[in-house]
Amino acid sequence: MDKLSVNILVRQEKIGNKNFFIVNNEELGVSDFGEDLNLAIGNFKKSLKMFLDVYPQKRKELIAQEKQPLLLSKVFL
Repeated sequence: MDKLSVNILVRQEKIGNKNFFIVNNEELGVSDFGEDLNLAIGNFKKSLKMFLDVYPQKRKELIAQEKQPLLLSKVFL
Protein backbone atom coordinates (compact mmCIF):
# COMPACT_ATOMS: atom_id res chain seq x y z
CA MET A 1 0.00 0.00 0.00
CA ASP A 2 1.31 3.45 -0.93
CA LYS A 3 2.21 5.89 1.82
CA LEU A 4 0.20 9.10 1.78
CA SER A 5 0.63 12.52 3.23
CA VAL A 6 -2.18 14.96 3.89
CA ASN A 7 -2.27 18.49 5.20
CA ILE A 8 -3.72 18.92 8.65
CA LEU A 9 -4.83 21.82 10.77
CA VAL A 10 -4.39 21.36 14.53
CA ARG A 11 -6.10 23.57 17.05
CA GLN A 12 -6.59 23.41 20.77
CA GLU A 13 -9.97 24.06 22.36
CA LYS A 14 -11.19 24.09 25.91
CA ILE A 15 -14.52 22.36 26.45
CA GLY A 16 -15.75 22.68 29.99
CA ASN A 17 -12.62 22.34 32.09
CA LYS A 18 -10.80 20.03 29.65
CA ASN A 19 -8.42 20.89 26.82
CA PHE A 20 -8.72 19.01 23.54
CA PHE A 21 -6.63 18.95 20.38
CA ILE A 22 -8.64 18.86 17.17
CA VAL A 23 -6.98 17.62 13.98
CA ASN A 24 -8.68 18.43 10.67
CA ASN A 25 -8.06 17.88 6.96
CA GLU A 26 -10.27 20.36 5.13
CA GLU A 27 -9.75 18.89 1.64
CA LEU A 28 -11.35 15.59 2.64
CA GLY A 29 -13.53 16.79 5.51
CA VAL A 30 -11.97 14.34 7.96
CA SER A 31 -11.31 15.33 11.56
CA ASP A 32 -10.85 13.81 14.99
CA PHE A 33 -9.72 14.87 18.46
CA GLY A 34 -7.96 13.77 21.63
CA GLU A 35 -6.98 15.05 25.06
CA ASP A 36 -3.33 15.26 23.98
CA LEU A 37 -1.70 15.90 20.61
CA ASN A 38 -0.42 12.35 20.07
CA LEU A 39 -3.83 10.86 20.83
CA ALA A 40 -5.55 13.37 18.53
CA ILE A 41 -3.19 12.59 15.64
CA GLY A 42 -3.54 8.84 16.23
CA ASN A 43 -7.34 9.15 16.23
CA PHE A 44 -7.18 11.25 13.05
CA LYS A 45 -5.07 8.62 11.29
CA LYS A 46 -7.63 5.93 12.17
CA SER A 47 -10.49 8.11 10.92
CA LEU A 48 -8.61 8.92 7.71
CA LYS A 49 -7.90 5.23 7.08
CA MET A 50 -11.60 4.38 7.54
CA PHE A 51 -12.56 7.22 5.19
CA LEU A 52 -10.15 6.02 2.50
CA ASP A 53 -11.36 2.42 2.89
CA VAL A 54 -14.91 3.59 2.16
CA TYR A 55 -13.85 5.99 -0.65
CA PRO A 56 -10.92 4.27 -2.44
CA GLN A 57 -11.06 6.76 -5.33
CA LYS A 58 -9.93 9.48 -2.90
CA ARG A 59 -6.79 7.43 -2.17
CA LYS A 60 -5.96 7.40 -5.89
CA GLU A 61 -6.48 11.16 -6.07
CA LEU A 62 -4.18 11.72 -3.08
CA ILE A 63 -1.47 9.54 -4.63
CA ALA A 64 -1.70 11.56 -7.86
CA GLN A 65 -1.42 14.81 -5.88
CA GLU A 66 1.73 13.55 -4.13
CA LYS A 67 3.58 14.08 -7.39
CA GLN A 68 2.66 17.78 -7.31
CA PRO A 69 4.33 19.24 -4.19
CA LEU A 70 2.45 21.86 -2.24
CA LEU A 71 4.24 24.66 -0.42
CA LEU A 72 2.56 25.76 2.77
CA SER A 73 3.71 28.61 4.91
CA LYS A 74 2.45 30.96 7.55
CA VAL A 75 2.82 34.73 7.58
CA PHE A 76 2.63 36.64 10.84
CA LEU A 77 1.65 40.31 10.86
